[in-house]
Amino acid sequence: MTAILPWATLTVCLLIAVARIPSAIRGENRALFYLFSLITLDILLSIEGPYLAIDSWLGGFNLTNLLLRFLLYGTFLLLGVKLATGFGSPAGVRAIAGRAGLAVLVIVAALTAGFFLATDTRGSTVGLTELDWGPSLEAYAALGRLYPSYVAVCLVPGIGRTVAGAGPLLLRGASALLLLGLLLLVSTQAFPLIPLDNAWLKPLINYSAALATVLGLGGIWLSKAYYRRKSQGDPGISQKH
Repeated sequence: MTAILPWATLTVCLLIAVARIPSAIRGENRALFYLFSLITLDILLSIEGPYLAIDSWLGGFNLTNLLLRFLLYGTFLLLGVKLATGFGSPAGVRAIAGRAGLAVLVIVAALTAGFFLATDTRGSTVGLTELDWGPSLEAYAALGRLYPSYVAVCLVPGIGRTVAGAGPLLLRGASALLLLGLLLLVSTQAFPLIPLDNAWLKPLINYSAALATVLGLGGIWLSKAYYRRKSQGDPGISQKH
């Protein structure tokens, strides 16, 4: 299961990104295409084969992991602003892209780089699982989970209101799937409590969160396109929505 899930998640991300190409060429919501492309790249860099190949080109000291961290920070900044705006959450936009939110991002990014440089990361290993874990590596890993979880927490109220509201069923269902992905992401803060014997739960939660988030995003896009076309074909529906 844990071996198949990363590739399944990558495939779904790639298919949705490719499906967005025609709209991006037409200049329609290009940010969504960039977002799916970034998520696809994030997933690719987290899979063992591609990770080891790329890291060997970069010197074999897990620089790819640091690159992945910064890509994830950028992905969640874009994701957070896009979703907070789309779900009508000005407070969420301020918390993510306002002074406080950007300060959180800068501090987390700076500390991430600092703890990486302070750690002996020689020997390519996906997820850094084969390194000697000490305080600096623990802090580095915690920071990598912190910013995505921060963005997720900022988004939960706005998305939760849509799920609990009286909007179109397809949109609410896709939003619920997205909400599940974000809540799974927040649950990664409990990773230090997971016993070593159950370490397989960590990639399972990570990729499940990514898959649910991507499917939710894709579902929201498709549901909005469906209702838009439906309303164009029926003036009466257009007045209701």
